[in-house]
Amino acid sequence: MTDWSVVRCSGGAYYETKWFVWGSFKAIRLGPKRIQRCPVHHKFEMTERVRKDELTSEIQQEASQHRDSGII
Repeated sequence: MTDWSVVRCSGGAYYETKWFVWGSFKAIRLGPKRIQRCPVHHKFEMTERVRKDELTSEIQQEASQHRDSGII
């Protein structure tokens, strides 16, 4: 099982999502980025994982308040 990952949408919001390297039923994969529904803006946006070296406590706190559906 994969843990929740912190991601940033093209609108600048941070949230948590399940991020599987090998596939997804809720996103369109475009290399390291995906198009999926942002739970903050409630629309489909380009999404990318936040790198560990960019992950501050403020970003982690914001992301923990918003989580997308648990469906892969």
